Amino acid sequence: MRLTTVCAVGVAYVLGARAGRERYAQIQVLAQAAAKRMESYGADGSLASRVDHWWSSAAAPSRRDG
Repeated sequence: MRLTTVCAVGVAYVLGARAGRERYAQIQVLAQAAAKRMESYGADGSLASRVDHWWSSAAAPSRRDG
């Protein structure tokens, strides 16, 4: 390989890694904000609580006496 090709690949790698870390940090901040919003709903009958209840009942096997 030519030296210029190796240098170009190195620069591209560094720039891509830096952009990847910055985007990861953005996604992490957004995910934490979303988690805090979901926690703020709590068990007060909100959509989050209803979905959690539905998920728990759907995951458990139905037990019918019959």
